[in-house]
Amino acid sequence: MADGLCSASIRMHVVFATLWSREVSAMGLLYLAGALRRAGHTVALVQARDAREAVDAVRRERPRVVGLSATTGLHRVYLAWARAIRAAQPDVTLVLGGPHATFFPETLEREAALDALCVGEGEESLVEWLAALEAGEPRAVPGFRRRVDGRVLDGGLRPPPRDVDALAPPARDLYFAGNRRLARFPVKAFLASRGCPYRCTYCFNRSLNDMYRGTGKPVRWREPGALCDEIDAVRRRWPLELVWILDANFAVSRAWLEKLAPVYRARVGLPFFCKVRPNLVDADLAAVLGEMGCVGVGMGIESGDDELRNDVLERGISRAQIVESCRLLRARGIRVMSFNMLGLPGETYELAKKTLDLNVECAVDYAAATILQPYPRTEIARRSVLAGDFDGDFDGLGRDYYSSTPLRSIAHGDRARILNLQRLFGLAVEFPEVRRRIDWLTGRKSPRLYTEAFKLWHRHCFNSRFYEARGRATA
Repeated sequence: MADGLCSASIRMHVVFATLWSREVSAMGLLYLAGALRRAGHTVALVQARDAREAVDAVRRERPRVVGLSATTGLHRVYLAWARAIRAAQPDVTLVLGGPHATFFPETLEREAALDALCVGEGEESLVEWLAALEAGEPRAVPGFRRRVDGRVLDGGLRPPPRDVDALAPPARDLYFAGNRRLARFPVKAFLASRGCPYRCTYCFNRSLNDMYRGTGKPVRWREPGALCDEIDAVRRRWPLELVWILDANFAVSRAWLEKLAPVYRARVGLPFFCKVRPNLVDADLAAVLGEMGCVGVGMGIESGDDELRNDVLERGISRAQIVESCRLLRARGIRVMSFNMLGLPGETYELAKKTLDLNVECAVDYAAATILQPYPRTEIARRSVLAGDFDGDFDGLGRDYYSSTPLRSIAHGDRARILNLQRLFGLAVEFPEVRRRIDWLTGRKSPRLYTEAFKLWHRHCFNSRFYEARGRATA
């Protein structure tokens, strides 16, 4: 690591600013904060609902550096924050990281308020950049693009850290200090690995793997003992009854999982939620997960149409695998949350209903649906631009993946129905009467009502079907 590049005697005050959330801990920022603390810096994390709150919170902290992290769509919010902070505090140094900075490095040239961009995983890069900044060294830093005397220095890509356990633990206390609700909430998030080996066309992991090709295997697993140490440390400090594993795919390595299982049972023994791919689930995996204390699994069904799922999205998963995986998990008492995407290139309303009906067949416990967004540097965005289906204006993408689709191939009439179907998707999977009336319901102009229904159902399912499972500890 680059810890030695910044001695403990050099102390800079760094503030990370992020949108306030009632559900999500900003794990990426917390890992960065942990790295900076280990390097001897002081760090604060402020949560705000808008630019004015962000400016006020940053002003109170009087930092030397302000860090922002953005996904595409939300980047417009954070760039507006950067401009507002710059206007209020002209001498502060502003750096942007996250997926948008990684896949849109030209943002530095386009946005005058920014001083630097962090590209890729930033724990090592950020520490080295701060050391160079403090020393007044006008040099390129791997993993960073920075302004120096009116020109941009590009340090190129830094390979991601191979030993994830060597990184400082995430500084959760910073987040919980400003969000007492999450501090008290007995569900906490953890990362057991980083990376994903699959090449789904809609996901940024495919592009990351291409960027990092030649630097090592795409997935880096933590040692079971180190993961359990972190969980135990969190449990000693804050309420913890359900472990929420954030990994893109918890079961990529069966050998690693079987190594973790006895350690987790003996040292942690708490129920947990994780994500798995349907094609990896067999009777043995379901048994291992059940014996470890898994009470909920998130699983990507994505589309009920074989061509859309496997040719457009390149999932490589059959319908039979999806149905059987749900059956095996539920037979072990493991609840299933499905992830689904509507508004795929060329998708009609009738094709979207096939996704609905596959979820009904699988009897999932909660069916979550989103609207596809062609995010930058993803394969599906590249294909959509080449096909004339998307104009390539990533600044026009929505703040989230619920409200709109930018794809031209979705006919106007189907567009409104598909957006309504997304909002009603979970209810239609759960209640046969809603499914029977779905054509009538999606033809109505009630987006506000349907949006509220979606939010209420989402909250109900999480609270009553997944979060409440925290009481089912392992034996």
